[in-house]
Amino acid sequence: MSSSIFLFFSPALLILTLSPIPNFASSSLQEANALLKWKTSLQIPNNSLVSSWISLPLNSSALVPCTSWFGVVCNADGSTQRLSLSSCGLNGTLHQFPFSLLHNLTYLDLTINNFFGPIPQEIRLLSKLVYLDFSVNKFSGVIPPEIGNLRQLTILCIYSNNISGTIPSSLGNLKSLTKLSLSGNQLSGSIPSTLGYLTSLNVLYLFRNQLSGPIPIELGNLKSLTDLEVSNNLLNGSIPSSLGNLTSLNVLYLHNNQLSGPIPIELGNLKSLTDLEVSNNQLNGSIPSSLGDLTSLNVLYLYYNQLSGRIPIELGNLKSLTKLSLSNNQLSGSIPSSLGDLTSLNVLYLFRNQLSGPIPIELGNLKSLTNLEVGNNQLNGSIPSSLSDLTSLNVLYLHHNQLSGPIPIELGNLKSLTKLGLSNNQLSGSIPSSLGYLTSLNVLYLYYNQLSGPIPIELGNLKSLTDLEVSNNLLNGSIPSSLGNLTSLNVLYLHHNQLSGPIPIELGNLKSLTDLEVSNNQLNGSIPSSLGDLTSLNVLYFDQNQLSGPIPIELGNLKSLTKLGLSNNQLSGSIPSSLGDLTSLNVLYLFRNQLSGPIPIELGNLKSLTNLEVGNNQLNGSIPSSLVSH
Repeated sequence: MSSSIFLFFSPALLILTLSPIPNFASSSLQEANALLKWKTSLQIPNNSLVSSWISLPLNSSALVPCTSWFGVVCNADGSTQRLSLSSCGLNGTLHQFPFSLLHNLTYLDLTINNFFGPIPQEIRLLSKLVYLDFSVNKFSGVIPPEIGNLRQLTILCIYSNNISGTIPSSLGNLKSLTKLSLSGNQLSGSIPSTLGYLTSLNVLYLFRNQLSGPIPIELGNLKSLTDLEVSNNLLNGSIPSSLGNLTSLNVLYLHNNQLSGPIPIELGNLKSLTDLEVSNNQLNGSIPSSLGDLTSLNVLYLYYNQLSGRIPIELGNLKSLTKLSLSNNQLSGSIPSSLGDLTSLNVLYLFRNQLSGPIPIELGNLKSLTNLEVGNNQLNGSIPSSLSDLTSLNVLYLHHNQLSGPIPIELGNLKSLTKLGLSNNQLSGSIPSSLGYLTSLNVLYLYYNQLSGPIPIELGNLKSLTDLEVSNNLLNGSIPSSLGNLTSLNVLYLHHNQLSGPIPIELGNLKSLTDLEVSNNQLNGSIPSSLGDLTSLNVLYFDQNQLSGPIPIELGNLKSLTKLGLSNNQLSGSIPSSLGDLTSLNVLYLFRNQLSGPIPIELGNLKSLTNLEVGNNQLNGSIPSSLVSH
């Protein structure tokens, strides 16, 4: 009897023992089918990893999505816990996303896809979410205030989308948040002061939006913050001194806003700071000497403000500094010699200020320097020969100052130099032939000085040169034929000097030349017909010389020419009819020569011509009607 009773009840016992399993399977299958329904609403490329999401046969295990679907991770009960679908080429919306069914979802990553449309309010139903990242998509609309209900969130990233509207103050409820990134959107309005409640926050990225109003003083409460970036917005008001409380901060980016007032001295408390950028604002007052306490700093950018006063000598304490830019301010006084202690410095930008006094010889200690730009100041004295020790230098700009004395021959040691700008000074003496060693040079600007003597033939070694400007000096002697070797040259300015002799026929080798100006010299001889090979030329000015002979008919080949100036010479013969082929010409100056014969009717083809001057010659015949109609 007992045996038969056992047999009778054993199936029932079996059923009771396994009764939760069908329910569990049903719940998991429900989630899977809901995800499949969402998938059918999306456009998915054939090679997408989401192609592994296939419809489930009726007899399939509920665990199939957990084991074989890309990006799906389930918990022990078979319920979806993580969805990681980054870079799957997905295109669509979240309208059919099963928010109401995924109760156990803790991790949702949809980054780098093509999702568009709004973020639904139903996001609030994912109450266990710890990680939410919708970055690098095309989501639009506003940030749903309901996100503030997701109290377990530690990561919230929605950067690089088309999100507009304001930042909901409800985000201040997310007390567990360690990273908040809303950058690269179209967010407007002010930064909510409630973000000051996020005391676990390590990273706050709000840059590249349209945020306005002041930086909330409450952000000074975020003592765990290591990275604060609110640059590229429309923020105004002053920099809160409370930011000096963020002693864990490594990066502080406030640049490209409309911030005004002084730089708070309290920023000197941020001893962990490696990167401080407050450039492109309207900050005024002096640079606080307390910034000299930021001895971990690698980058200090204060450029494009209205800062005044002296450069603090204390900046010489920043031994880890690799980039220092104070340009485009109203700084005065001398360049502190203490900057010579910044031996890790790669970039030093002090240009466009009101700095005076000499260039410190101590800058020659900056052996790692690749860019030194101190142009557009009121610096005087000579160029220190110690700068020749900066053998890593790519760019040396000292232009628009009051520097005097010779160009140091030692600058020829700067073999890595690509740009050398010494123009608009009072430099005298000759151009050192040692500059011919700078074979990496692209740009050489020596114009507007008092340089004398010949142009060194060694400049013909600078095969990488694209721009050579030595105009407005006192240079004499002939134009070296070696300049014909500079076949990468776009611009050659030799005008306003005392150069004599003929124009070298070798200049016809400069096929990349767009601008050739040798006016206001004492050049003689004829214009070489080889110049007709310079078919990229836009501007050709030979005015105010002693050139003679005919105008070469080959100049008619210069189809890109917009300006041709041959006035104030001794040119003879007729005006070539080939000039009528220069249909891009705006300006044609032939006045004060000895030209004879008629004005060619072909000049009537020059429909773009705005200035034609042929007076003071020996021209005869009638004025072509084609010109009168212009």
